[in-house]
Amino acid sequence: MLTIINDILDFSKIEAGKMELETRQFDLRANIEESLDLLASKAGENNLDLVYQADSGIPAVIEGDPLRLRQVLVNLLSNAVKFTEKGEIFVQAELLSTRAADTPGRSVRHLHFSVRDTGIGIRPEQLARLFEPFMQAEKSTARHYGGTGLGLAISKRLVEMMGGKMWAESAHGEGSTFHFTANFQTETSQKSAVPPALACRQPKLADLRILIVDDNATVRRVLAEQTTQWGMNPCAAGNAAQAFDWVRAGEQFDLAVVDLQMPGMDGLDLAMEIRKLPGVAMMPLILLAPLGGNTATHITFAQTLAKPVKPAQFYTAIERALFSRKTEALAATTTVQPLAERLPLRILLCEDNAINQKVAVRILKQLGYECDLAANGREGLEALDRRHYDLIFMDLMMPEMDGLTATRAIRERQKDAAAHPNFNSRILIIAMTAHALQSDREKCAAAGMDDYLAKPIRPADVRGMIERWAPQIHPATATGSATVPDAAVAQAVPAPAGEPPMEMTRLADLTEGNLDSMRELVDLFYTQTEKQFQEIEDAVRANNPAAVGHVAHSCKGATATLGMARLAAVLLKLEKLGKSGALAGAEELCAEARREFKDIQTFLTGHPLLAATPATK
Repeated sequence: MLTIINDILDFSKIEAGKMELETRQFDLRANIEESLDLLASKAGENNLDLVYQADSGIPAVIEGDPLRLRQVLVNLLSNAVKFTEKGEIFVQAELLSTRAADTPGRSVRHLHFSVRDTGIGIRPEQLARLFEPFMQAEKSTARHYGGTGLGLAISKRLVEMMGGKMWAESAHGEGSTFHFTANFQTETSQKSAVPPALACRQPKLADLRILIVDDNATVRRVLAEQTTQWGMNPCAAGNAAQAFDWVRAGEQFDLAVVDLQMPGMDGLDLAMEIRKLPGVAMMPLILLAPLGGNTATHITFAQTLAKPVKPAQFYTAIERALFSRKTEALAATTTVQPLAERLPLRILLCEDNAINQKVAVRILKQLGYECDLAANGREGLEALDRRHYDLIFMDLMMPEMDGLTATRAIRERQKDAAAHPNFNSRILIIAMTAHALQSDREKCAAAGMDDYLAKPIRPADVRGMIERWAPQIHPATATGSATVPDAAVAQAVPAPAGEPPMEMTRLADLTEGNLDSMRELVDLFYTQTEKQFQEIEDAVRANNPAAVGHVAHSCKGATATLGMARLAAVLLKLEKLGKSGALAGAEELCAEARREFKDIQTFLTGHPLLAATPATK
C-alpha cells in the first residue's frame, strides 16, 4: 500500500510539474551497487545471478540526482527479478558521449544504462503501451505478479527530466532489455573527472594467472574482463569438471575464483578435490556465494565473496587471498593435519531418523570424529546431564521434544552453571533442517542456535560448519597463533540464551591474536561508533533521511567486519529507513542500537584479555 501511495504521489508531482531534481556529486558505481543490494536477497531466493559492469571511461564521481537514478534502477531491477524465474539479470552502464557544458570548465556525460533479464519476455504488440500510466503488458500480469503499472511511467518521466529517454526490447519467452539514457555533469579540472582507481593495470596483480569457474557465461565474461583490466591473465571454465581437468593436467594458476552453486560438481566439492592434488593444494581459492548464503568454509577457501561481485571487493579478496600470511597458514593446516586432530570436539547428534543418523555418523567418522546419539531433544538433555559436549547437531523435527525446545532448555540451563555443571562452557548448537528459508534461520537464532545445515547434509557442508564454529572452542589452534591463550579466548563468548553481541574470534582473526592491536581496534570502535551514533541521531532530529542512510551504512559495515551481527542488523534497518526517504520508527531503532552498543561494551569490558581496555561513554 505504501508503494502504491508513493507511486501515485510521484506521478502526481510529475504531472503537475512540481517534481524537481537535485544536483550533487555521487559515485555512480556505488549507486548501482546499492540498487543491486536491495534486490540481491530476492534474486538469491530465485537462484538468479545479478551481474553488473560499468564502462571504465565513466568518471569516478559525477553530478546529478542519485536518489532518482536509484529509483529508476530499482524499478527496472524489481521488474526483472519479478518476471525472471531462472538465469540472470545483467546491468550495464556505458559512456556514449562527452560534450562541453554551458558552464565553463564543466562537461556533460551522456550515459546509457541497460537492464537485461532472461525472464518471460513481452510480446511485440504489447511493448508500445508499457510506459503508459496504469498499464501493464497483459491483464493477467497484475493479478499474478502485482503492481500498479505506474513504475515504468514514472521512470520514463524521470529519465526524460535527466535529458534522456527510455525504451525496451523483448521477445516473448526469451527475456527483456530495458534501456535508458541520462545526462550527468563533471568538473573537468577536478578529481571528479578522473576514472576510478581500479579501472587500470594493478602492479600487484599484473601477469598473475587466475582460474575463473562459473556456469554463468556473463559472470565469467565480466570477471575475465575485469581481471584483464588489472593486468592478470584469466582462464574461464564453464563447470567444475572442466576446471578440475585443467588443474589435474598440470595447468598452473596463481589462484582460482569458484562459484558455489553449479550443476553437477559444485564449488565446495571442486575445492575439496583440488586440495587433494599435491601440486596445487596450497593454491588460494576464492568462493563466490549468494548474498546471505552459507559461506562457512573458512579453511577450504582463502576468501569468500558475495554476489553480485563488486570490483573493489573483488580486488580486495584477491589481494588478501594472495598476500595474507594467515591464508598460507590456514591452507597448510588444511592439507597436513586431519580436522579432528586439529579441532578436537565432543559431538552429540540429536536425530530421530535412523537413516539420517547413519549418514551423519558416517560423515563425522570421515572427518575423524566419534559422536554420541540422541533420538530426540529430551534424550539430548539427558546426555548433556551425563557429560559435556562442545558441539550439538540438532534436528528440528523430533518426537517428545523438538530441536528448538531442546535448544531453549540448554540455553536456560547455561544460566545456572552451578546447578548444571556440564552446561558451564561454550556449547555450539547447529540446526539440521529440511528447509533453508530466512524464517527458519530466524527461528533457529531466536531459540539460541548458532547456525543451521540444510538437509540432505553433505560432507563438505559438515566440514565447513565445524571449521567455522570450532575456533570458538579452540581459537589458537584455528588461527595458528599462540598469542591469545586458549582458555582466555574460549571464555570470550559466555553462554547466553541466543546470539552473543559479537563474535570474538573475528576480532582475534583481524588482529592475528595481538593483544595491543585488539585493544587499539576496540578503542577505535568505541570512538568511531559513538561519533556515528550522534550523527545519526542528529540527522533523525533534523529529518534528514539521506544522512541517516549514509552514516548507518558506514557504521553497519564496520560492525559487520568486527562480527557484531546484532548491531549490524539494527543499523541495516536504519539504513533502509534512510534510503526509503521516511524516518518513521527511526528513534526507536536508535535506542535499540544504543542498547546493542552497551551490550558490546559490557561484553568486551568483562573479557579477560581486554579488561584493561577503557570503555568510553
